[in-house]
Amino acid sequence: MPLDPHVMRERIKAVVIVQTTPFNKDGSLDLEGLKANTRFLVEKCAGKRFVLVPTGSTGEAYALSDEERLQVIETVIDCAGGKLPVMGGTGAAGTDQAIRLAKAAERAGADGVQVVLPYYHVPSEEGLVRHYLQLADALSIGVVIYNNTAVSKLWMPPHLMARCAEHPNIIGDKENTTDPVLFKAMRDAIDPLKMTVLCGIGEVQFACEAALGCPGFVTSFANLAPELTLALLEAADRCDFITVRQIMTKIGRWYDFIGTCARNRGRDPWMLPGFTAGHIYVAVTKAGMDMLGLAGGPVRGPGDDLTGEEREQLRGILSDIGLMGSPETATAV
Repeated sequence: MPLDPHVMRERIKAVVIVQTTPFNKDGSLDLEGLKANTRFLVEKCAGKRFVLVPTGSTGEAYALSDEERLQVIETVIDCAGGKLPVMGGTGAAGTDQAIRLAKAAERAGADGVQVVLPYYHVPSEEGLVRHYLQLADALSIGVVIYNNTAVSKLWMPPHLMARCAEHPNIIGDKENTTDPVLFKAMRDAIDPLKMTVLCGIGEVQFACEAALGCPGFVTSFANLAPELTLALLEAADRCDFITVRQIMTKIGRWYDFIGTCARNRGRDPWMLPGFTAGHIYVAVTKAGMDMLGLAGGPVRGPGDDLTGEEREQLRGILSDIGLMGSPETATAV
């Protein structure tokens, strides 16, 4: 049975892993690879503070058909076997389509859904709130709002997020602002008994927001090194910022490389390396997974794969971090 929304609100105070979607060389879904990747994460993460999110941005949801998205979500739910919570990425530009996808994920057994802000046409404030309230009314599982300006051209401000938090099925905000002042404003506006506000961008931003009491973060890097990301979360929980800094010194090489790959393609990272540098981080993650014996594969268009030279650079970075050799996690420090 899917987790109750109130339970799920607490469970997402965790390392939330946005999974990649592996493809075969011909571009088709590699469902066997997805199963292997998910089994790897279950082995490393079961019983610990982790949540899986298939078909998010890292999962190239924008390049999947609705049928493929549901295939991926169903495969992950089946492989997780209730050992880890699963939130399906079911965002869509239209409200009716978002509801259809979310209800299909619920029927498949998802514990919740992550739903990005409606994109293409920018809605009014009332239209934005109505989008999520109608979605939450249609479901019995928890909804996490993915407040991502980079892909939607808008940002849900604190006063609107607080309205959404009044709905019992809207349990979280995957908050992608890179401004710690805005993150604090969002946290201050939200009753934590009604909604969990997460760092949506990953380890670098979480290291900054942890001092503000951020209870968890969303990451693609955990596809390769889940235990290292958990060590970061637990260090922040202890307010052990010396260890946080040590871990970030190690992980920082990964983010710097994403920024380098973005610049190689004429995309200058905005504010912090890799955060709004397009979708090249997906190719970096997939290439790293291939090197560690996991299923990465190519990205779908219009994304770029890494060049041979970039792959060699990445191999050296993974070695420096301590990940090369097998899909094992690095030590924390």
